[in-house]
Amino acid sequence: MITRGFRVLKSLHCDVFLGAHGSYYDLEAKHAKLSAAGDSPYIDPEGYRNYVAHREQAFLSELQRQTAAEKKQR
Repeated sequence: MITRGFRVLKSLHCDVFLGAHGSYYDLEAKHAKLSAAGDSPYIDPEGYRNYVAHREQAFLSELQRQTAAEKKQR
């Protein structure tokens, strides 16, 4: 079920990457760039892909850790 969730997230097209917490998408750095001429710093599809990949790896690492701990308890 969870791996399906990550597959869906990776398949989504995302131009503007926002999240519940500014740290998810580097809000402070992007806000500082707003006054500069050019494209909006909030247009960040690569940032979205990197975030999803990082969270998937963190999930898989934790799953592996918990699975190993469960096997030791048996």
